[in-house]
Amino acid sequence: MTCRWIVLALLVAIGGACERGEADSDYAGTIEFRDVAVGSLVGGRVLDVRKREGERARRGEVLVVLDPEEWQHVLDEADAHAEAIARELDRLEAGPRPEVIERARADAQRLKLLWEIVRLGARKEEIAEARENVAAADALVTEADEELAREQTLLRKGSSTASNYDRALAGQKTAHARKAAAEQRVRLLEHGARPEEIEVARQAYLAQQATVRELEAGYRAEDIAAKRATLDAARARSEVARYKLKELRITAPADCIVQTLDLRAGDLLQPGQAVAILLLEEAPWITIYLPERDVARVQLGEVASVVPDGHAPVEAVVTWISREAEYTPRNVQTRRERMTQVFRVKLEIRGDASRLKDGMWADVTLP
Repeated sequence: MTCRWIVLALLVAIGGACERGEADSDYAGTIEFRDVAVGSLVGGRVLDVRKREGERARRGEVLVVLDPEEWQHVLDEADAHAEAIARELDRLEAGPRPEVIERARADAQRLKLLWEIVRLGARKEEIAEARENVAAADALVTEADEELAREQTLLRKGSSTASNYDRALAGQKTAHARKAAAEQRVRLLEHGARPEEIEVARQAYLAQQATVRELEAGYRAEDIAAKRATLDAARARSEVARYKLKELRITAPADCIVQTLDLRAGDLLQPGQAVAILLLEEAPWITIYLPERDVARVQLGEVASVVPDGHAPVEAVVTWISREAEYTPRNVQTRRERMTQVFRVKLEIRGDASRLKDGMWADVTLP
């Protein structure tokens, strides 16, 4: 029990015990207004203070503005990231471009032809040409052999020189080498490509075919779903940044009076720090304590007269009666009075309450 309620309960008990001649239906209490502490979930540097203590503020009216520059950059970055992902998602949903598919088909056809060429081997014309090259090389060998024999005879007779003989010998070796190369070429053409080379060509064609089928089928649904989830997450980050940007404008949640607001431009606020206490312009109320003997005759909805100190009477309606009894403070009452039970009763003040203040004492007269 707070000090205020202790005092109220004490007044009720003393009034009943001392029998000062007051009416049994008169009680005392203090007027209360609902208040709310407002602040920002983000925090930051104060840019502008638009209300002063004691001024009225309407619902949604800005009280304090914090510097938005940092969170504006965060929002711009988040929006740009979400836009980039959205474009990627559009690309996935649209599938590969027709030009890309057509180019892949052309590559597949080219690889298929290469595989066929490797698999079929050389043409008959190529083999015939290679054999003719062997025959020509053989003729050159015969000519080189005869030339070498002639130079050898002339050298023995002294009719030629050693350099001529060496030149004829080199020509013979060259002719034999060309013949061997031509014969090797014939063997290669007749045997065709090795099985490994044919398999490599085939696998290259099959891989390109698979690429074509993948492009024609478009991107997988799982990839599109994953990209869409990434986009949702990016947009959520944008919404968080946008919400925090709104938190930089501290507004009144309802019509109210600024009770406390001690800020200056340049002050730094921590996230969640209360910056102002607002008295809401809702109907104020007064709480009184009724002795057990009186609580039975009070009903919800009954109208009572409330006389604030120094003000004209106003009406109040009983809106709540406690279901649990409370005892008056034991440390200040006599043994007899310690057994006195009281019940809290709340009355909502109706009518013009513009001149009433929070904590103002008032007398309540019940019917």
